[in-house]
Amino acid sequence: MKYKFDNTITFEDYTALREAVGWRKISKRQFELGLKNAHYIAVVKNDNNRGIGIIKGLGDGGYYWLLSDLIVHPDYQGLGFGRKLVEGFLKHVDVSAEKGENLHITLASSKGKEPFYEKFGFKTRPFAEGIQGAGMSMNYEKI
Repeated sequence: MKYKFDNTITFEDYTALREAVGWRKISKRQFELGLKNAHYIAVVKNDNNRGIGIIKGLGDGGYYWLLSDLIVHPDYQGLGFGRKLVEGFLKHVDVSAEKGENLHITLASSKGKEPFYEKFGFKTRPFAEGIQGAGMSMNYEKI
């Protein structure tokens, strides 16, 4: 089986990936805006050209980056695709900076996936370093 990396994914493939890992559904409008406003997108596709993995990077283009939506379909986990997606994102972030600049990269790990990210140098928060508090997130539904 052959795999390729590019930066496009269909709404159907993205929705299937989210569903396969137990993430909530989003609308097609949210999907389109999310891709449009991302600074970085990489997608792994199988030989049927179906998206089997994705990563998005968001940020202000200067100092702050958010690693968002790292998803690899469970049938393809453990094959190195997640690692390659994160490495590509971190290379993109590195290229965006000039020598001597400091950047902040954050993410919200799925429960139990923290050791995967620690391999890249991410630290689980809270940790006793500087002024940082606990990592936090909020799910909001407009009614």
